[in-house]
Amino acid sequence: MKEEILMVKIHNALKRDGKDFYEATRGNWKVNQARFKHIQYVAGINDGKVVCAFRPLEWDVIKEGTETGRKRFNGIEAPNEILLKLQESESYLTKKFGSGQAVAYACLSEIE
Repeated sequence: MKEEILMVKIHNALKRDGKDFYEATRGNWKVNQARFKHIQYVAGINDGKVVCAFRPLEWDVIKEGTETGRKRFNGIEAPNEILLKLQESESYLTKKFGSGQAVAYACLSEIE
């Protein structure tokens, strides 16, 4: 089974909206629902640095309002060793973002 990391840019949610790392990282994102079963960790990226990581336990799809169709997760903090691995690989991982994109994916095997 393919194990993935979802990386999300959270600087706007932290600075503009005043959210904490968990709230900023958990959503609302335009992600492919078919990938939910593969996503093992979600990493929050703030100004090019991996600042947090969470393990999603369940996913929700927003059903109304301006965020309709976007996804968010409920989860727990990832083990510290996962966060450290992500931070050690952040220069590689942040290159996965397309121009202007808020989300990117990597395989867990890419950081091991």
